[in-house]
Amino acid sequence: MTPADQWAPPPSGFSERQWKLATLLRPRAKDFWVYYAPRNGAGAEQLRVCERSGYDFARLTWQSCAECRSGHIMKIRVTDDWLRQGYGTRMVLRAMHGCEAYTWTTTPQSEDAQRFFPALSAALGTGFPVGRPCGHNARGGGYAEPRLEGRPDAS
Repeated sequence: MTPADQWAPPPSGFSERQWKLATLLRPRAKDFWVYYAPRNGAGAEQLRVCERSGYDFARLTWQSCAECRSGHIMKIRVTDDWLRQGYGTRMVLRAMHGCEAYTWTTTPQSEDAQRFFPALSAALGTGFPVGRPCGHNARGGGYAEPRLEGRPDAS
């Protein structure tokens, strides 16, 4: 039995009723992109890609700083059944939107991510060396109310 076959609670920030309505309003959607902005305007941002059941099979957590013109990928995860379908690339491109000229770094990642970032770097012409986020985003405070987004293009 795969996670898609199981019931999953709705993504954080959604009641069961809200999630059911969101999926009913998008009957043809196979995945749902949920964005979590930082609650206080600074701190980590998160993107989750969920199945209709609410199971989030892909997740990206990052920070970006306009003052330093830097971005930092803190964590990326795509469940095995969903690997090599472009989700990691789409999530990173979504995180970089409007911040493409920033200097981007990442943490030491899993074995899969250690293969993913060099390939992504070659495709985008930018590096993702191991580094730390700047100190401007240190004040975190959780996430604001999530919002559904459209599925981004792979380009």
